[in-house]
Amino acid sequence: MLRLRLATVILAAIGFAAIDLGAAGREPFEGKPSFKEGRDLGYYVWTDGDTWHVRWTTMGAMRHFTGTVTSEGGELKSLKRIDVEAERKVIHPGRAPHVVRGPRGRPRGVAGGRPAVVETREQDHIQMDGDHRIRFNARTDDDIDGYDFKLSRDVRALRFVLEIDGASRAVDVETGRNNRHPEQNPFIVQLR
Repeated sequence: MLRLRLATVILAAIGFAAIDLGAAGREPFEGKPSFKEGRDLGYYVWTDGDTWHVRWTTMGAMRHFTGTVTSEGGELKSLKRIDVEAERKVIHPGRAPHVVRGPRGRPRGVAGGRPAVVETREQDHIQMDGDHRIRFNARTDDDIDGYDFKLSRDVRALRFVLEIDGASRAVDVETGRNNRHPEQNPFIVQLR
């Protein structure tokens, strides 16, 4: 317990808030926070069972979301990107080929057709940086984006750095079913 208090004091002194899950259990992060696509602005962090979730959304304007999640003592694994646009946006739908008919209605051949025109979102990156860090850099407007990940059993802490348009404010982050804000952003979650 003395070690945990000393770690909390040291972390607070260097500018990070420790949300002590050892004393409070996993409660501050358990359950999905409430938020609405296109109506809320910010990050939403929660866990259910062994999976951690990080989501972000905007109030309709294009925003730049960047950050990292870093593990201490163990590994991050099973990174899965969530993107309601499925990484692609159809700009123009395709057109199927059609049968060309002659003057008496007899088929003369097949003509036309074109594939869909698709725009990819290559500027967005959510990726593992080794076994201990997830880095992301994404631009989002009017939808929900984010990722899920799991931890190895020996992870002692998670450090979240979550920025919107280059600013990291605690008011922009909500955690767990009670939509609680961390004291600061970046913040550390003590798991052991």
